[in-house]
Formats: sequence, C-alpha cells, structure tokens
Amino acid sequence: MNISLVVFQGPSASGKTTLQAVLGLPRIVTWTSRAPREGEVNGVDYHFTDRKVLERMMLEGQMLETSEYRGHLYGTSLASIEETASGGLHSIVLDASGARIARERLGDRVLLIGVSASRAECEARLIARGSDIEQIKTRLAGYEEEIDALENCDLIVRSGEGALERAGQIIRALRPLLGAAAAE
Repeated sequence: MNISLVVFQGPSASGKTTLQAVLGLPRIVTWTSRAPREGEVNGVDYHFTDRKVLERMMLEGQMLETSEYRGHLYGTSLASIEETASGGLHSIVLDASGARIARERLGDRVLLIGVSASRAECEARLIARGSDIEQIKTRLAGYEEEIDALENCDLIVRSGEGALERAGQIIRALRPLLGAAAAE
C-alpha cells in the first residue's frame, strides 16, 4: 500500500476523532480562528490564529478546505497535506467536501474511512458532551449530506448504537496493513 493519509469522515459526533485516536497515527493539525480552550496547545490541538490570517490564507489558495462554525473559521492548510505525501503516514478528520478534495489532490495515497452512526446516536453524544439545542441543530444540519457522502469512502465503519468498541477493533486491525505501529 502506498497510503500517506488516512481521512476519517462522517457526521458530527459519529466517532471520527475517537477512531482516529485508536488508529494512533500522527495527525495533521488543522487551523482555527477561535481562541484556545483551557488545556489546548497551539500547534498540538490546532494552529490558533486570527480570522484575518485565515482569510488571507484562503484568498492566497493556501487552504485545502475551510468551514465556519459558530463565527470561527476552521481549515486545513495545503502545505500540511502535501507534507504527508513525502513524510510518512498521517491521519486527519475532514468533512465530506474536504475528504473529496484530499482524494482529488493525493489520489490513491488517501484512504477514506467513513464513520457512520444514526442521527439519534450522534445527537445523544452531543448532549453527553454538554452541547445545547442550538449547537446540536447546527452540528447535525449536514447529517444527511455527510451520510450520503460515505458512498465515496474506501471503508465504512458503523460506530453507533453501542458499536463504537467494535469499530475500534476494526480500526486496530488496520494498523498492520497500513504499516502503522500500535498506539499505546
């Protein structure tokens, strides 16, 4: 396999980040215009910057994808994606649009893993995280679009209705196939 980037995509709260952590690959750090939350570290959790810098990066074509959520920009720089082509195996969580663009740019070097869970399961997870009704509505607004886009994935893992542990087992089974060392 000549895979350099594993992309997890699926609806909000479907389990993408959890499964990304289970795979245990170095992850691509994305950008945001929001301030760091308590405990977050610049360059580890996100590249934190102001909105003007991200807007300039977008205008100059330096971003693979961007989105706006709750008044803040989030995105992935092209430089970080292109670095994966030459420097080992990495992973990232992207929405359907970002995943499509990553596949267009890197072709077969991208493994798209779709993560699915029912809308009710995603909503329950968001409630458990302390999200309010408006946040839940906003985060699940693209649920159907994200589910429909899973048809473009190389592998779809179901993580809802108590299946998150089984999904983790499937992802752990991929490690040797990808040449990834087992995560601690």
